[in-house]
Amino acid sequence: MLGKIAGLLSFLGIGLYFTGWIYRWAYFGYFQLEVTSLDLPFESFLIVPIQVFFGNLATGDLSTLFRTIWIAIASFILLPIIVPILFHLIKFSTQELDKIIKKLGWKLLGWIGKIKRPKITRNIQSFFYFAEINYQHYDQALIKEIVVIFWLLMTLFFLGKTQGNIDAIQDAYNETSSLPVVTLITPENQLPLGRKIRDLTDNPNISNFRIIGDIELYKELLERDYNDKTQPKSLQIIWRLLFDTDGQYYIFPSLPKNAPSNVSPPVVVIQQSDRGEYTIILSPEAPNP
Repeated sequence: MLGKIAGLLSFLGIGLYFTGWIYRWAYFGYFQLEVTSLDLPFESFLIVPIQVFFGNLATGDLSTLFRTIWIAIASFILLPIIVPILFHLIKFSTQELDKIIKKLGWKLLGWIGKIKRPKITRNIQSFFYFAEINYQHYDQALIKEIVVIFWLLMTLFFLGKTQGNIDAIQDAYNETSSLPVVTLITPENQLPLGRKIRDLTDNPNISNFRIIGDIELYKELLERDYNDKTQPKSLQIIWRLLFDTDGQYYIFPSLPKNAPSNVSPPVVVIQQSDRGEYTIILSPEAPNP
């Protein structure tokens, strides 16, 4: 009994971690970040599936929960149909592969038979006498369990990827984002971005900086490196904190309401200073002017 419980808990942990990893991969992939390059705590991958399966119930949004229930019901209905089909497909593929191997083996044996050295010929021929596969002795239970696990992993992959994309798109747009509004204060000439507090029209002095890559992308950031409250609220670009980890701030300008659906915001990575040169202010919402 204890062995079964331990096995069930192990399988549950693997499933939760797999779902959390896929969710994080899809979420940060939307922002063009590779999850393997981020220093994310292991425990977070086990907690994230709660968001994947249930969504944000506190806001009254039940769409994620209903989607999870619908996919679970569909999976249990299709599973008895899919398992026999995949089992016979595996069996058929193995039989065909066996025929191909035997056919190639006989051709090789015919070529080897032309060699004039009998001792070498006998030694080589021994490698090509394959025992016929007895398909009746297949461990059908094991194969069916593998198919079931594969099907469950596909279901978890779909749930994690779908919810990750949905949450990333929601957080990227200003009107729907749940990420905190960020304000970064730094001494002058420390960063090639930013404005003077008392003169927002003064562009940063970039004469001492060098650039590698797309200069147009940098110029676009210069035009929206602060929250312009003079614009209508639906067009405002608000900078938000994606996350901070291991001495780095990942911030981005959120997308306005009219932004195309096929774009994602650029992410700016700020290296934290151990000398206390940067000040970070976080807020749930941007205050009104």
